[in-house]
Amino acid sequence: MSKYIKLNALPIIIEIIFIISCFIVPKEYYVYTNFVFYLSLLMIFIVRKEFSLKEWIKNIKSGKKFWKQVIITSLFFILAFGVTIVLENMFPEFNTGTIGLKRDNWFKLILFTVSTIIFPAVTEETFYRKNLISFKSKSILLITTILGMLLFAFEHSLAIWGIFLTMIWAIPLSVSYIKTKNIYVPMTAHFIGNLLGNGVDVIMTIIAMI
Repeated sequence: MSKYIKLNALPIIIEIIFIISCFIVPKEYYVYTNFVFYLSLLMIFIVRKEFSLKEWIKNIKSGKKFWKQVIITSLFFILAFGVTIVLENMFPEFNTGTIGLKRDNWFKLILFTVSTIIFPAVTEETFYRKNLISFKSKSILLITTILGMLLFAFEHSLAIWGIFLTMIWAIPLSVSYIKTKNIYVPMTAHFIGNLLGNGVDVIMTIIAMI
């Protein structure tokens, strides 16, 4: 337990600081605080050697078994997004409390791109899945999985409805890690999902700014 707390204490503190900042910092500056949040986590995980780019590339090159798992995870991840979109349209009066990131200049757009496409796959999967999910027993596995999903949701939304919806996104990523015990499977699927989803936002913003 002490090892588990030591592993996750600092990232959780950083997330709490980020969440508090969302109630203090003006919304137009969220893109900066969001970038600092992800960069801080990334630096911690790299220094503590909890993430290895070399190992990720090795997995990507490993062959059909890895990519089969990635494709299945990606499809369910995209399906989860689809489900939340349907639920949002069914209950438009409910506030999602989504932490929006303004990108009204080129610098903000660069920060947006890095902190919504590149950083999240690495930091979120390392933190919310690899570090938080524990396999010590079935009950602990369930509790820590839900904890990871909750913290993942709190980082994306400031409203109960939005937290619930974001937890749905986390389900396929969490199940994938539990089933494969290979963090690079949901990490790759997460990257693909973000690239498809947020990549469109980046392209549309570039078109609007040109």
